[in-house]
Amino acid sequence: AVPGKAKKNGDDDDDDASDDDEDATSSPEDEDAPDDILLRAMTHKEDGNTHFKSSDFSSAARSYRKGTNLLKKLNEANSGEDQVKQLLITLQTNLSMVCFKQKKHRMSRDVASRALEIDDKNVKALYRRAVASRAMGDVDAAKSDLRSALKVEPNNVSIKKEWLGIKKKLEEQKKLEKARLSRAFSSKGGKGSLLYSDKEEEEERKKEEKKEKKRLEEEKKEKRKKEWEDECVRKMASDPPEEPISFDDWDKARKKKEEDEEKARKKAKKEEEDRKREERRKAKKAQKQQNKSNDSDDELTESEMAMLRGYKKTSDGRTTSYFNREQTEHEKQLIGCIKPKKLESSQNGGASPTSSTASGVMGSSVWNASGTTWEEKDTTEWCKKTFEQCLLDTTTAYYSTASHDATYVAVVKKVNDVKGDASVAIAGGKKRYIYDFHASIEYDVLDDEQKCIASGVLKLPDVNSATTADEDELEVDIMGWKKAPAAVDGGEGDRPQRHLAQDAIECRKLLVQDVRKSVLQFVEKFNANF
Repeated sequence: AVPGKAKKNGDDDDDDASDDDEDATSSPEDEDAPDDILLRAMTHKEDGNTHFKSSDFSSAARSYRKGTNLLKKLNEANSGEDQVKQLLITLQTNLSMVCFKQKKHRMSRDVASRALEIDDKNVKALYRRAVASRAMGDVDAAKSDLRSALKVEPNNVSIKKEWLGIKKKLEEQKKLEKARLSRAFSSKGGKGSLLYSDKEEEEERKKEEKKEKKRLEEEKKEKRKKEWEDECVRKMASDPPEEPISFDDWDKARKKKEEDEEKARKKAKKEEEDRKREERRKAKKAQKQQNKSNDSDDELTESEMAMLRGYKKTSDGRTTSYFNREQTEHEKQLIGCIKPKKLESSQNGGASPTSSTASGVMGSSVWNASGTTWEEKDTTEWCKKTFEQCLLDTTTAYYSTASHDATYVAVVKKVNDVKGDASVAIAGGKKRYIYDFHASIEYDVLDDEQKCIASGVLKLPDVNSATTADEDELEVDIMGWKKAPAAVDGGEGDRPQRHLAQDAIECRKLLVQDVRKSVLQFVEKFNANF
């Protein structure tokens, strides 16, 4: 957010309820002592209060967020001191109030919920979340929070006032619902009746349809009268003149003529359909006779039917698949019996089915002596233990160029998060070593007196068969100092801090190179052991 500019009020959907924003990015000052962090957080709280009193809600929210983010690492897993927890709850409840003022009700509710994660009985946080829930229309959630708050502080005036407001709103909603239902089930009809409005609309529609139908009939009748008049004029003008008939007689004769024509048309249509149906029946019967005469020459024997069903009988009476081919006696004499036989261990070596053979690839099974078939063996557990031990054995010595009388040693203290898998695969007569691991290393830098002057973390994000082909290609990420190098007390004065920091960095560089060598040592052991 740009300082001095506030987001549009009520834009809850575009706001993130998280405390982390561009004002919460980590900075070097976050690594100060806990007391300094606590002091800065209190300063941000006071700044937020000042901005809130002047109605600068955007600046107030920014100050409260800064204070909240400073205290987060002092209360990881809710394990901070009481002073830290109390200040953190105060900052979050104040931020919840500011969000409510900005019409960001959803964010206000979520911030109050995070305060309740620290202390689920905090009255102010319960009150803030209840007010935000009520503004969002969630009356049940608001009642639940207010009820919990009243159990802690039964005489709290603000909570009682909010409770009475929710109760009054619920009563008003009940009255409105009752009135709406009364109108819906009213038998008097009218615009307010929802139950009978559909019936009235249906009756009105029927009246309109009846009226339209009557109008169309009148128009048709007028048209027929005009035709009757023309017919009368034609008859009277004929030679000799004909006696005209009344409109009713003329209309009856016209209707009878139309009915006779309709009957004749339906009769002709039915006769045509019957004729086509009979033609299709005869054609189908003729085709069936033709197929029957053709199929008489293609009847199958019982053995042919069995073959079509997919099985057959062997010479010893067994039922087997049609595709199973049985050797004849003559074929057995020529090439021997090809029936599958169980593999037996060699007599001289007593080798197991997975042991190596003299003529095959080392590590392949008896059935895969040539190593041409893909075969894979899982070696994850062995590789994890060996990989971790190689890293733990890493030690680096550095002789200071800034202080000629100082020697530093970097040792790996702990190996964490060793994850991945490894295997040995045999294919095409060759053995392949496949592995993919990642891990993190905790290390200490010690001085001549074996005092820890610095500590940090190295990460190996991608140790696999491809990246370890060359030592320089192995990626080692250097994380920040867990313990930054500081001045060391000596007998004749303090060693300059800038020399100490430079020596620690140079020692760490050598440790990175030795870690790469330890990884290559693990690869050599892996290749030698399998």
